[in-house]
Amino acid sequence: MSAEENKALVRRYLDEAVNKGNLGVIDEVMDPNYVNPTTAIGKTPGGAERYKGGVSRTRAEFPDLQVRIESMIAEGDLVAYHSVWSGTHLGAFRGIPPTGKRVEWQATCYRRVKHGKVVEGWGTYDWLGVLEQLGASVTPPKVD
Repeated sequence: MSAEENKALVRRYLDEAVNKGNLGVIDEVMDPNYVNPTTAIGKTPGGAERYKGGVSRTRAEFPDLQVRIESMIAEGDLVAYHSVWSGTHLGAFRGIPPTGKRVEWQATCYRRVKHGKVVEGWGTYDWLGVLEQLGASVTPPKVD
């Protein structure tokens, strides 16, 4: 696939799965053995099913969840995008009961596409910013 086709594939699943809640599109565009190579996530099995669970949980926490792609570039089989996510906190999020607050956070993500399927992905999400917007207290550990 071309770089433009890879970008279109990533845009499609973000729009369909994240913005519209159609998790079935993940089965179409994501390899069942999808991996996230980061230390915290990559050691947990689950592939595309685990990814669907993550989207489902986030949509339960923020039912009106929307992702807006600010920029997207692709080279070879790699697609990178910077995005702004937003939603209203109507479900428990990381132990915080629903606040009804509208929050917004940024993410920069990478997706690898091979043979028409997303096979690998990782990114950075501003979860600290979400916690702050929800009024959570974050105390750094004491350094001796």
